[in-house]
Amino acid sequence: MNWLAYALATVVLWTAWSFLGVIALKEVSAAHATLVFGVAVVVVGVASLALGNRGGPWSPSGLGVAAISGGCGALGMATFYLALSHGKASSVVPVIGVYPAFVALLAVALLSESLSAAQTVGVFLAVIGVVLVGTGG
Repeated sequence: MNWLAYALATVVLWTAWSFLGVIALKEVSAAHATLVFGVAVVVVGVASLALGNRGGPWSPSGLGVAAISGGCGALGMATFYLALSHGKASSVVPVIGVYPAFVALLAVALLSESLSAAQTVGVFLAVIGVVLVGTGG
């Protein structure tokens, strides 16, 4: 599969994850949901390695950055479930969904990537959308 197919699969899976998370929080705490998410990540990671998706070498520096990334993701998962448990999904998820705009800006600033004029407008509109959703109620 190419990158777009993987990206679209991610959109579908993350949509299901966010929506089902709202439902789960009616019955369990944010801490429980975060723990179950962590267990699921371990299961999927082990299955990925077992199925031969080993990728490249296990360099110490790469693993260090991956560990920091994983820690940020885990903390973000905890705050995601806390946000859902205190707010409406229709507000929480769109606000959280602006993170790709910030990733794009960091990629331009730190990874020497570039954005076209249309992509720059898209990032700007995404941020404006979050402001509108966040201040709307």
